[in-house]
Amino acid sequence: MEMKEKETQEISTGMKLCRVIGILLVIAAVGYIVWPGDFDSKGIVGYLDDCFVFMAAYMFMRGSFMRPERRYIRRQFYMFSSLFALLALCWVILLAFMK
Repeated sequence: MEMKEKETQEISTGMKLCRVIGILLVIAAVGYIVWPGDFDSKGIVGYLDDCFVFMAAYMFMRGSFMRPERRYIRRQFYMFSSLFALLALCWVILLAFMK
C-alpha cells in the first residue's frame, strides 16, 4: 500500500497580505474593546458591538490562515466575517442613537 504524499500549494502574495491584515484587524478589535470612548455604558447591550467587532476580525484572520486547498471553508469564514462586520456596524449605529 502506497502512502500518498500530500501536495501542498504555495501561499500566494495575496494570502500573505490577508494574513497581515487579519492580524492587524484583531489587534485593532482588541484596541476597540479596551477603548474608553465606546458605548459600554449601556449595560450588556453595549458589549455586543465589542463581540461583533472582535468576531469579524477573528473570522477574517482565521480564514486567512486556512490552507490554500480549503477554498470553500475560507470563503465561509470570510462570509461570516462580513456578516459580523455588518452586525457590528448596525449595532454601533443603533447604540449611537439609543438614549
